[in-house]
Amino acid sequence: MRKKTIGEVLRLARINQGLSLEELQEKTEIQLHFLEAMEADDFDLLPSTFYARSFLRKYAWAVELDERIVLDAYDSGSMITYEEVDVDEEDLSGRRRSNKKKTSYLPLFYFVLFALSILIFVTYYVWNYIQTQPSPSSANYSVVSSTSSTTSSSSSSSSQTSSSSSTTESTIIVSGEGNRIEARYKTSKETATVQLAVSDEASWVSVSGSELEGGVTLSADNKNAKTTVSTKNPVTITLGVVKGVTVTVDNQTIDTSKLTTQTGTVTLTFTTD
Repeated sequence: MRKKTIGEVLRLARINQGLSLEELQEKTEIQLHFLEAMEADDFDLLPSTFYARSFLRKYAWAVELDERIVLDAYDSGSMITYEEVDVDEEDLSGRRRSNKKKTSYLPLFYFVLFALSILIFVTYYVWNYIQTQPSPSSANYSVVSSTSSTTSSSSSSSSQTSSSSSTTESTIIVSGEGNRIEARYKTSKETATVQLAVSDEASWVSVSGSELEGGVTLSADNKNAKTTVSTKNPVTITLGVVKGVTVTVDNQTIDTSKLTTQTGTVTLTFTTD
């Protein structure tokens, strides 16, 4: 046994688990460049000490390491005594192929289970619907049904009109999902005001091409950050923690619900049509 850096220990543990960086990213929901930075012992690339400890804890859990040992080494700046396991490349490739064969049946199993659940639900719904229908010979039923249908159609029409009006008034169109979305903002102005705010969570944020390009941490003591950007070039907004952060452009809120990872980015582009 000999001492190794935190990054070396993390990388060896990942290899011994037969995980690639992409697979580890899906398992931990940590962005790929942050995982690479940790394996290179370049913790200065992480947003803050808080995120470094959080990411190390998730990484250790994913590769079955004792998180206390890893965090103690990080806090004290020391190395870790780690029993190195020789990993033969052919054995590792074979083990990965074996793992893939074992897990390849899982998606099919879940799909079949999901399909059966839908079939059972639809069958129950149709049966229940048929059981609760009154006799069609009743004249009262015809009148009520007709009135109800008319009311329903009116409500549906009103709802569609309202929805259409709301869509027409909106000047921000959001696309994409996962850890990155794009927001297209229609404006004729040369500059736009970008504001970020948090509720209860703490988050590191940055806005490229502005005073916030270097990043700032929003918390209970500093809940808001505002800056002005040029509309001539796209702007990248980085969110260290997506949950609890509100992003607005000229007082119009960008829908970030499609950001499903812990950290994410919003590419803001400007258009005049």
